Amino acid sequence: MRHTSFSAGREAAAALRPITDREAVVHRQRITAEAVHLTVQLGVDIPLGGAHDVRERARGAERGQSLAPAELLNVASTCSAAGRARRALARTSDEAPLLGVIGGGIADLGPLRSLIDGAIDDRAELRDDASPELRAIRRELGKMHGRLQQRMQALLANAKVSAALQEPIVTMREGRYVLSVRSEARAAVPGVLHDTSASGATVFIEPMAVIDLGNEWRELQLQERHEIDRILRELSDAVGAAAADLVDAVERLAAIDLAIAKARLAKELDATDLARPGVDQPWIVDAPSELRLIDARHPLLDGDVVPISLWAGGEFAALLITGPNTGGKTVALKTAGLLSLMALAGLPVPAAVGTTIPVYEAIFADIGDEQSIEQSLSTFSGHITAIIDVIERAGPRSMVLLDELGAGTDPTEGAALAIAIVDRLVSAGATLIATTHHSELKLYAHQTPAVMNASVEFDIASLSPTYRLTIGLPGQSNALAIASRLGMPGDVIAAAREGLSTEERDVESLLGELRGQLAAAEQRAADTVIDREQARELRAELDRRLRELTAETERLREQAHARVRREVRDVERLVERTRREVEAARLEQARADLARTQEAVERIDTEAASELPAPPELPLAPVGAGEGGEVAATSGPHHVEAGSVVWLRGVAAPGEALSAPDDRGEFDVQLGALHTRVRLEQVERTAAARTIEAGSAVRIPPAPPSAPEEIEVRGERIDEALPRIDAFIDLAVRAGRDRVRLIHGRGTGTLRRAVRELVAEHPLVSSFEEAGRAEGGAGVTIVHLQTN
Repeated sequence: MRHTSFSAGREAAAALRPITDREAVVHRQRITAEAVHLTVQLGVDIPLGGAHDVRERARGAERGQSLAPAELLNVASTCSAAGRARRALARTSDEAPLLGVIGGGIADLGPLRSLIDGAIDDRAELRDDASPELRAIRRELGKMHGRLQQRMQALLANAKVSAALQEPIVTMREGRYVLSVRSEARAAVPGVLHDTSASGATVFIEPMAVIDLGNEWRELQLQERHEIDRILRELSDAVGAAAADLVDAVERLAAIDLAIAKARLAKELDATDLARPGVDQPWIVDAPSELRLIDARHPLLDGDVVPISLWAGGEFAALLITGPNTGGKTVALKTAGLLSLMALAGLPVPAAVGTTIPVYEAIFADIGDEQSIEQSLSTFSGHITAIIDVIERAGPRSMVLLDELGAGTDPTEGAALAIAIVDRLVSAGATLIATTHHSELKLYAHQTPAVMNASVEFDIASLSPTYRLTIGLPGQSNALAIASRLGMPGDVIAAAREGLSTEERDVESLLGELRGQLAAAEQRAADTVIDREQARELRAELDRRLRELTAETERLREQAHARVRREVRDVERLVERTRREVEAARLEQARADLARTQEAVERIDTEAASELPAPPELPLAPVGAGEGGEVAATSGPHHVEAGSVVWLRGVAAPGEALSAPDDRGEFDVQLGALHTRVRLEQVERTAAARTIEAGSAVRIPPAPPSAPEEIEVRGERIDEALPRIDAFIDLAVRAGRDRVRLIHGRGTGTLRRAVRELVAEHPLVSSFEEAGRAEGGAGVTIVHLQTN
């Protein structure tokens, strides 16, 4: 229980008992194994700090009981611990599924914790903001208290009152502020008497000047108390509503705490060999089966404990352990019984892999001195009474532990009775482990197939037990050898030897020889183990070298592959660079050819234009002159009026004047879809167009076809992009567009700046702006064009 974290866990540990159902035992051991795996092997911390056993408080709240602030804080702290444990086990559910199920079943108590923490602080006092009413009351309390203190201090400063005081201080009696007044000067301070000193020399008076303030302050205190009671009632009701979840959470935390305590015990006992998570704990077997303990250690022994190995219940039903006193026979007996009970209780077992423990329905033990003066029982009688009860109740699923079988009476009769008891228990199917000193039992075990001898060793040279248990070989009494080593006279030892029968001497001699042979065999076995370990180490060294050679070969292979890959990449880059150079050369040649072609075209256009006849110069008819009304071209000073056909410099198509020139020589002109204002200096020639006859009139060409809404110059050079944009704007204006998109991309920003400088000074552009995010952001410029 000392390894548990809180009271409910300790209660669960104290209630732990062995059980007789294998599935339940396996479930317990799997939980223990998971806890060992998480906390000992993986070092995972499952926090349980702050958990309290609040089950009774929760049930009381459910019945309508109002909880104190400290009790509510314990509830909130438990809610926090439950949440932490649930989250920790959820993160490790793959490693510990059974513990994950326990933790996963904890209800979400976070809202209840938040409700309580929001109302009660760490000092178990209600916060001011626990409710608006409480905040208002406490604010008024503070103000009233300040006024009351000021009034009391003013009274202290009053000369008449001060002269009547025993001490110039303000104190409190029965929750009221009072002054300590000398008894003889009581009349000088009118007010209410609340107390007197033990000597009667001082009376404590609440002055009349502060009684009303004191009453108001006291009334506010009562309001505060009522509001606190109301809040505590509400919080308690919330706890009562969650009582079932709280009780379940505490019990689950107790189960988790118990599992962690078992893991801590396993670490303390070095009992982690059998803790294997995620498997069906195969070392827990159904009875009747063989009890096999490998390198088992008594859990209560400290220091350098010698492990023992023993088995019974398989090939032989009974194991009889013989040997000298203080040799460890009883410890072996207790170890077998205690570890079996620990396994059935789900506790870690300090034993090695290979151990098997049956799930017994009952374990009987008769160990120690059972004599009783009150019951008039001798040692022998006490043992026999206990054994009678065992014989009546033991069966095939039972283990029986009997210490000093047949002792306490005549050796011959005691040995015969012991043999009969062993026969009876073996025939009942029970697994029996017993200790004895009777030589007859050694011979009986040797001759009976269902019974096996075992012995504890004793070092004659040091007169000390080795605590080693040997199966299959009976123990020597060593009484004469021990007496001789202790200084018994030689003639006494010789006389004692003469007193032994020939059979007894032969048995002792044979046992000595067998032990010598066993020691030699064990030495050979130890040498074999050493040789095997050396062979294993040599094999491990060879394997290590082979792995190193394999790794080196793999490393060289990887290096070769990497070198080949680098060379291939270099060749690919060379090919790609060559291809780009060839394409660049071809592109440059194509650009040169295009430039030459454009020059030739321009030259041809120029020559052709020079050869074309000039527009007919028709006489400009005065207003109303000429019956035919034909269009007349003008030369010399240009005459422009509304309706005149005008040719502007740099514009291929003629336009129509919409107004006569003003005082500054400016007039409106319609160029296709473009309505703009120009100066007379821009006019190359004009023609009048009043009434135009078919076949002879000069006609204004129709508007050009519609232009696209956007142009993309992304990735182009500035000297390529700007002429394209200029032509695109001209075309868009002639097509009547009032808004276009110039897609130049983000890049380094050089092309974007050049494009925006162009449109900023362009005569056909009214304004421009960066496109919104949906239209391309900084990579697109929106241009608004002049349409009239």
